[in-house]
Amino acid sequence: MRRVALPVLIAITLAVGCTRAHYRKSADRAAYPIVADREALGPGYGIGRLQVEPPPGSRLADPFNPDHPPKPPDDRAAGVLMDHPYKFHGSRWWGKDGHTDLIEPVGWEAALAPDDRGTVHLNQNKSAEVALLNSREYQTALEDVYLSALSLTLNRFEFDLRWFGRNATTFNHAGLPEPNGSSTLTSNSDLGFNRNFAAGGQLLVDFANSIVYTSTGDNPQVRSNLLFNLTQPLLRNFGRKVRLEGLTQAERDVLYAVRDFARFRKSFYVSVAVQSGGYLDLLLAVQTLRNSEANLKRQEETYRLYAELFRGGRASVVEVDQFYQSFQTARQDVLNTRVALESAKDQFKLVLGLPPRLPIELDVAPLDPFVLTDPKLEQTRDDLEAFQRARLQEIDAPPSVEVLRRVFAALRDIAKKGPSAVASAGADLDAFGRQFDHPARPGDDPEQRARDRTTYTNLKTALTEEAADLEKVTARIERDAAGVTEETRKAAWEASVEGAKLLLAALDGVIAVQTQSRIYRIELPEVDVSQGPALAFAKENRLDLQNRLGQATDAWRKVTVAANALRGGVDVVASANLATDPERNQPLRFSSELSTYTVGLQLDGPLNRVAERNAYRLSLITYQRAKRSVVELSDRIEFQIRQDMRELERTRASFAIARQQVLAAARQYENSRLSLVGPKDQRAANDSTTLALIQALSSLQAARNALAANFVLFEQRRLQLLLDLEELQLDDRGFPTNAAPRSSDRPGPGAPAPAPRAGP
Repeated sequence: MRRVALPVLIAITLAVGCTRAHYRKSADRAAYPIVADREALGPGYGIGRLQVEPPPGSRLADPFNPDHPPKPPDDRAAGVLMDHPYKFHGSRWWGKDGHTDLIEPVGWEAALAPDDRGTVHLNQNKSAEVALLNSREYQTALEDVYLSALSLTLNRFEFDLRWFGRNATTFNHAGLPEPNGSSTLTSNSDLGFNRNFAAGGQLLVDFANSIVYTSTGDNPQVRSNLLFNLTQPLLRNFGRKVRLEGLTQAERDVLYAVRDFARFRKSFYVSVAVQSGGYLDLLLAVQTLRNSEANLKRQEETYRLYAELFRGGRASVVEVDQFYQSFQTARQDVLNTRVALESAKDQFKLVLGLPPRLPIELDVAPLDPFVLTDPKLEQTRDDLEAFQRARLQEIDAPPSVEVLRRVFAALRDIAKKGPSAVASAGADLDAFGRQFDHPARPGDDPEQRARDRTTYTNLKTALTEEAADLEKVTARIERDAAGVTEETRKAAWEASVEGAKLLLAALDGVIAVQTQSRIYRIELPEVDVSQGPALAFAKENRLDLQNRLGQATDAWRKVTVAANALRGGVDVVASANLATDPERNQPLRFSSELSTYTVGLQLDGPLNRVAERNAYRLSLITYQRAKRSVVELSDRIEFQIRQDMRELERTRASFAIARQQVLAAARQYENSRLSLVGPKDQRAANDSTTLALIQALSSLQAARNALAANFVLFEQRRLQLLLDLEELQLDDRGFPTNAAPRSSDRPGPGAPAPAPRAGP
């Protein structure tokens, strides 16, 4: 019986196999080196993180044992069908690894480093980092690369030694009572391997052993066979071209998957960082809201002014209603823009792999160039506006001397801020002027550069004049304040109103200089790309084109494989079956008398090849399609790059147009406003003033939106060009190493002044 027990024990041990963890780790040991080898085949093939399991800080991480995960929460109705499928009771052992109510790990938010309020602060790089950690799309794409490598391991295993071991032990009772009945215990075991050869041959080696016990008490019968079987095709299915095709395709498919993912990483960064729905696009929505809120503020100020003018008889009810309607439209615009921004934020969170409920706060520092007025200067203007509205409320009766003195004291305090306002505007104007210290760049419009220099000269003259006006207005306010008496109350009140208007006009002039200076300092980065070299570079380096070329070669190889299937089958077959004598019970002593040897030739004439004929014709068409696909993608790459370059130039021109539109709309607004409430020598109010103001405010908002939109659009298209050229390179973390814009060597808004040059 020990002869039976040993093979049975071995068979049971083999049937149990290794642990789940062993097979998982074995798969990783086989797949990861394959991916690493493909990365090393060429520049730009790096895919960063290879580990298919998400990092511990990811929302996608699984804190449980991967090989024995607990039962997750189930749908209640579906759970009934799991416990009672059809008319049976389900397994009692589904819960042997425990139960959990968690789908995502607890505390994953800590990796985002939220503040005390739970708000996550995001800038461009932090957004990309969060997306790489939590994006479901990115994780799925990475898993696809791993799965392609895992699939290749099976193709490789097909050409390795494939061992097998089996045992079948049976007990047979004849059914008659003793001593006429008989019982038999039979144990059949075999151990061997298969081997496929590159030229198409197949080898089978099998050692079979049989042990039979009977109830009669006779000695057991032991019999062994050693089988060798070799098959080698000579025509059909012969040769490395045919036999290695599946392996070759699988090897190349992993390379394609790695290159696809390498390109996906780049497009993923671009989509998160700048493209529609990305971080920079979200900043554009923030700037649009700022512009809407600034427009609402101007609308509200002007509406209040109209209301006071109506009380003083200087505006009609029609004009008030016209501006009230415009004011309400601005309120609705702010409401719509704010809702759109919040929706865009939630959509952005989905891109990052975050729940929409999680509060985020964006770093808006990239929007600093669009702060066109110093906040302190803007506050001074707001104080002056409030002062002016307060005076209009006193139009029916001048206030007392004591109140007038406080009025002039407040007006003097505002006027004292004039020199600092001039200094702030002067600093921006000087920075604008330093742009002309650098030579013109290639592609600069000399006429536009000359116009910009003229604008700088005019602004410098205007600032000098506004500074002088501020000094005069300040001196006038001091004189008027000193002459306040009971007898001059009305004249003093009128002087305070007129002084405020003069001061506001001068301050608006200073603000206009600063606004124009800052607008001219907003510049687009340089993009130095020539079409000819760019197209050649892209066609040499585009990863998707490399894949398409490889796939055309795949289709070409398959023509040969399909043609081989049309041939007749001629196979050489050789086999040897070495057997032992069952009467001797010696399992390893083979008898030449009982052994057999066979050599033969198997023929299969090509008389029925309709399916193979169709497959061959299909392979020819598929190859032609694959070649056309290469040409199509090559042409599309040319189209993409040419379009990218055209769009960049158009966006640069549109940006320059939007800049001029902002300047023109700002002048239109200031002139229309001065026609309404400016000093006596600048008033020219008539029935069209209200409509002009409404139009000016609308134009100013639209121009500022267009300026910001073209600024963002240029950056989007610049990075898209880098992506289409396959010039964008990422480090192992997934951050670009060459995406920063080329400097124009001109300082932007807020940049420090250059250090003084050393003397000769």
